[in-house]
Formats: sequence, structure tokens, C-alpha cells
Amino acid sequence: MRFLITGHKGFIGSNIYSEFSNKYEVYGYDIGDSFPDAKFDVIVHMAARGLIRKSIEMPYDYFQDDLALVLKFLEIARKNDSVFIFPSSGSTAEPTNPYSLAKKQAEEWIKLYGKLYGLKYYILRFFNIYGDGSRKGAVYLFTKAALFDEEAVVYGDGNHIRDFLYVGDVTKTIERLLNEKYRSGEYEVGSGKGTSVNDLISLIEHITGKRLKVRHENYILPEAEKLIALNTIVKDPTPLDVGIKKVIEFIKSDYKNDVQR
Repeated sequence: MRFLITGHKGFIGSNIYSEFSNKYEVYGYDIGDSFPDAKFDVIVHMAARGLIRKSIEMPYDYFQDDLALVLKFLEIARKNDSVFIFPSSGSTAEPTNPYSLAKKQAEEWIKLYGKLYGLKYYILRFFNIYGDGSRKGAVYLFTKAALFDEEAVVYGDGNHIRDFLYVGDVTKTIERLLNEKYRSGEYEVGSGKGTSVNDLISLIEHITGKRLKVRHENYILPEAEKLIALNTIVKDPTPLDVGIKKVIEFIKSDYKNDVQR
């Protein structure tokens, strides 16, 4: 199979690109790159702006890079009869910002292409993906704060529950979707297990052996109290404690490289 991974320099995209490069013919594209001159069996469209809070400050940029860019690659997929894989978000249920609205509208366009042109697609509803290469998100930020005796910011009381999935499980799941020829549709990609922010902090403290300094702040945007994949297609997800240990190794390696530079 010949793949195009857009957003291949980003966190999730780079992991998919790296893993698939060992098995398949893989091309990469990021926002601003020239487009590879090739036809693709599969387009994994990860390229997008990803910060919800930033989207409120830059709505037009998020329209261009989170919706218009989807249409560009949908057209390429339509003309080349490529499978189209798109990461969505749990925040599409009730969009309160340009990021979430762009994701929701992108889903509608993808489904329309499926109906009108027979495009084969997988809309993957990602939950909280963490792991090697990510320098944001609760798992990374809290783990780094524990390791370096920094203060961690918790929005709300910390009782809200989230589903945390290690990034390596995303790559395995995409490969299984393709190899087992799942039908077009929307699929949840999460661990299927809920962990409160407070419990996540306790687990990180247990693994690192360090007490985390926490500062509580009010929510910047409305947040759901509970977001868990109820029907995940991920098989044998990486346990959270194992994933946290991988993040610790990544942070230590990252710090070592910074010191050497």
C-alpha cells in the first residue's frame, strides 16, 4: 500500500509516519509543504491546527487549515480512489469554538463524499492521545511537572473523567482497520477506560515517587464532566501506567538532548 500521511511532523502523524515507513511506501505532507506527485491508496489526514483555545483567537486560520484543507485532500482521494482516514473529536457533539465546528463540518463533507462518490472513509473519534513526541496534554504536563518539581495547573476540581490512549495504539488500530477491511463509518479510538484528572495525578505521583504541586484554575471553556470511549475499536490498549513510564523516558531523553545542545 502507498500512504500519504498529512501532518507527518506533528505528534500523532509522526508516529504513524514512522511506524508505517517500516512496512509500506509512505509520503508525508505538512501545512505549507509542496504536494507529493504520486497517487495514494490511503490518505491519513492528520494535518490541522489543534488548540481549541487558540481557535477562538484565529477563527479564519482554523477554517482554512481545519476545514478547507480537508476538502483539498478529499478531492485528491476522490480522484485517486483513495481510502480517506480522518481524526475527529468528542467536542463535535456541541461545538463551542471554531476548532470543534470545523471538525464537525469536515465530518459532514466526508460523509457526503461517501454518499455521492462512493469514497471509502474512516472517521476516527480520538479521545486523549498521549505518548512519545507530545509536549502538551495532561499526561505529559503532569509527568514533566513531577519530574522537574514544577507546578501543574488543573482546570476545575480535577474530578472530571477522561479516556487516555497511548499513541502507539492509534497506529495499530489504523492498520487493523485497513487489513481487516472495516466498512466506512465512524469509530471510537480510546482505551474505553475512564480516569479522573485527580487519579491521573495520583498515578503519576506513585510512578515517579514525587509529590505534584497543583494549582487549580477555573475552566476557560465549558468542559464535559465525563468523556470515555463507550464502543472503542482499540484492542488491548496499553495500560496507563505503562504509557506513563514511556512518557517518562521520552521526557528524560528530551531533557538530555536539550542539555547537550
